[in-house]
Amino acid sequence: MKLFYYLVSLIIFCVTSFTSPAIVNGRFTVVNLNSSEVSVVLQINTNTGTDDLGGATIVFIFDTSAISFTGNPVKNIDYVFHNFCDGNYSPATVTRPMIDKIWVNIDLPFIQNNNGTTVTASPGWTDVVTINFDIVDPNGVASLSWLTTSPFWGIYDANNSTLWQTGVFEDLNGPLPVELIAFTGTFLPNQGVLLQWKTASALNNYGFEIEKSYKNSDLWETIGFVANEGDPSSLVEYSFTDVTSLSFPVVKYRLKSIDNDGSSQYSYIIELNTGTVSFDLSQNYPNPFNPSTKIKFTIPFVGIDNNVLVRLKVYDMLGNEVATLVDEEKAPGIYEVEFSKSGLASGIYIYRINTADFVETKKMVLLR
Repeated sequence: MKLFYYLVSLIIFCVTSFTSPAIVNGRFTVVNLNSSEVSVVLQINTNTGTDDLGGATIVFIFDTSAISFTGNPVKNIDYVFHNFCDGNYSPATVTRPMIDKIWVNIDLPFIQNNNGTTVTASPGWTDVVTINFDIVDPNGVASLSWLTTSPFWGIYDANNSTLWQTGVFEDLNGPLPVELIAFTGTFLPNQGVLLQWKTASALNNYGFEIEKSYKNSDLWETIGFVANEGDPSSLVEYSFTDVTSLSFPVVKYRLKSIDNDGSSQYSYIIELNTGTVSFDLSQNYPNPFNPSTKIKFTIPFVGIDNNVLVRLKVYDMLGNEVATLVDEEKAPGIYEVEFSKSGLASGIYIYRINTADFVETKKMVLLR
């Protein structure tokens, strides 16, 4: 009987142990930058977002021609742990056993009910440690990358036995003065396009040029400039409204971040649909109808502050007007009106839309 319970326990252990481990991704993000120091935060996530990190030895390599440590890192001076020290974990440390490599050591939980810290699922990020490097060459490129070939490298689940699989690492291609965390555009009829962006850090940043292009075009034009206004080490929100002529239904925008030394970098590109492409009058539905039907029509974007005078009327087959459904200015958009006329005889009726640039007529059938 004891052997039976032992085998059952072994099977349960094996099933538990050999379930598919989480995939862990990593990156470094610049949080501070000046002429003598760059501070980067090591962040990780998993593909599940439900796994607790129990312990890790993370090894990464850095370019000593651009950044370095003067000696072994000192806690709270050269590095600061976030959720991985003085809380759920026994002491975490950063060491530098070799001149161009860093060991980030997080000990396994030391008590049974210590489940560690749950790691965010992609695309979110969990902060592990902020590391402060000395800048050796201000003009150099400080690359940082995981060194997963090290025999000591490993990140474990809180069960102390499941080794997470290594996923994608987003390399730091040089200490960037601006960390753009959001860039969006919103089309506001009769107002223009509102562009908004946020930065988490903007040290040495002079400001942002706003550039615009059109779909299927590689030509860009500068339409404005917004100066750097906020605290360079905190979250800053910016906005700009494009009120220039929008002659295409789809426009593209990008930001050109300009540093105080004249260097620059581009943001990612956003595309924005600024309105419908053309006028349109749809067939009524239902058709034939009784007692009512709906008619849909589309007004395209024709320019800022340019509403369109729309007349939509219904006639009988002799040309007599029997109803006026719309007779007013309309902003760009898609509209739907209902037609229900008591007292009309069964038969064919005509509905017509009329604007300064568009006229179209369709037939509909009323069945009594």
